Amino acid sequence: MPSPILPFTTQNQLTYSRLSRQIDLDLILTRIRSAVDDSDSAYGDYDKTYREYKAKQEERRQKLINRGSIVEPPVEKVQVAVRDKLGNEKYVRGENNSDILSRELDEWVKEIKCTNAKGIKFEQCRDLSVRVFEKEVIYGSHTYEPYPNLMAERFSYKGGKDEKKQLHGNGSLKFAHDGSIMSGKWHHGKREGYFNIETKRKGIISIEGEYSNDKMNGKVKIKFEDNTWLEGFFKDGVIHGFCRYFDSENYLTFVGIHRNGTPIGTCWKFIRGGGCVVGKVDNDGKLTGANIAYIYPDFKTVLFGSFRDGQLVGTQQCKITKVITESGCMKIPKFSEPGGRLYKRDIATFDFVTLSPTLRDPYESSLVEVRESKLPGAKDGIYAKKLIKEDTVVAFYHGIRLPPNYKEEESWEANGYKIFDPSNSPQGTLDIPEEYRSISQYCASLAHKTNHSFSPNSQFLVYDHPRWGIVPCIASTQDIQAGEEIFVRYGYDLSYCPDWYRDSWERGFNNEEDS
Repeated sequence: MPSPILPFTTQNQLTYSRLSRQIDLDLILTRIRSAVDDSDSAYGDYDKTYREYKAKQEERRQKLINRGSIVEPPVEKVQVAVRDKLGNEKYVRGENNSDILSRELDEWVKEIKCTNAKGIKFEQCRDLSVRVFEKEVIYGSHTYEPYPNLMAERFSYKGGKDEKKQLHGNGSLKFAHDGSIMSGKWHHGKREGYFNIETKRKGIISIEGEYSNDKMNGKVKIKFEDNTWLEGFFKDGVIHGFCRYFDSENYLTFVGIHRNGTPIGTCWKFIRGGGCVVGKVDNDGKLTGANIAYIYPDFKTVLFGSFRDGQLVGTQQCKITKVITESGCMKIPKFSEPGGRLYKRDIATFDFVTLSPTLRDPYESSLVEVRESKLPGAKDGIYAKKLIKEDTVVAFYHGIRLPPNYKEEESWEANGYKIFDPSNSPQGTLDIPEEYRSISQYCASLAHKTNHSFSPNSQFLVYDHPRWGIVPCIASTQDIQAGEEIFVRYGYDLSYCPDWYRDSWERGFNNEEDS
């Protein structure tokens, strides 16, 4: 499964205490930063220490097994992938229907996210048949064309011309007013073929794609001033077919069929640091209505109901029962009848957590449960209910959002549930009120029950949740077996931390027996 995780990209954004109590940002960013720079100079002292204790992880893990903190997993049914002659996975023996549908959607999403970085165009994917919508474009539809009438422009030109002095053949021109550049192939004064355009009009910085009869016709890629971009199929200068949209970091944000420049039918909105919203758009191309679904990263857990412009209003849980393909390229999930308690948008404030403190997140509940921890001195812990693969979001951390001028408690115990608030970085702080620290009073989210380890099997990241908005989450850093307790490194500054934290660190690196 993909890991729809929203990482932080700026250091010191996780500071959450005026007592200098900090999440170790270098640790939280290890995976993201290592993808950018693998050199030793890119790491601070804590990263260096992290590499040292990483070498002890297996030894510590074995100690946990011996002490009973990790339960030997039950024997699970073996699943074997069956592939075709080209190596493509056709199906997996042992899968149930839910697994099959989940894998189908997962593979489709991976295909439409293809950005040609590996030399493979998304329309070359075996399950996609993308094309221009056949019906004629309605006059007056929205167009991105920055130069609808070249003859009304002032420019200098280098290239071929016909006997009437019209642009003909390969050539390039430079516009006088702003230095914009256009290069491609003309046919008796009209653009006909592949063009590259660098411009400063309509908020666009570049256009790459096919022209016919002096208009965009075929596949075209347009990049905007904010570095977001789209790639879709145009007819007479208008998006009129399959189109997908990306943010400035090349993350897919939206995909759907368009007619006359507007999305139609079932479309997908992909949430950076979250799941996806799927359903039929309204007349304005917005995901607004009463039959729209939020699908969690497992492509199994679904909240179905009312949304407004892609944001949850009121939903109930349901399941995906089948997946069909429309227009040769769009996967359309079909859902069971929704039922159970109502899930509403429930954004916390400085004095409000949730209207439904015992309404459990359905995705989280399918993966983890709270049980008594085997760690000495610990009370509750969270345990895997089934095999959890590496890079899987497993639990969410929701609580009150403390105001900037909140009064800091003096003891470590009183501050024990404070954590960074990614929705209000860098100084934001989340906390679990004392009356909600019992699982019987609050179980809407469970990440606050995760215990610390210097050999963790998960890490803090960030998730854009349909119910709570942007919150911290726990994501696995390795496969976690069913029955295994989930740990995360708390990341206190060793120069200012609770005694138990420093003692645990010193025991581990003095090779003393863990208590």
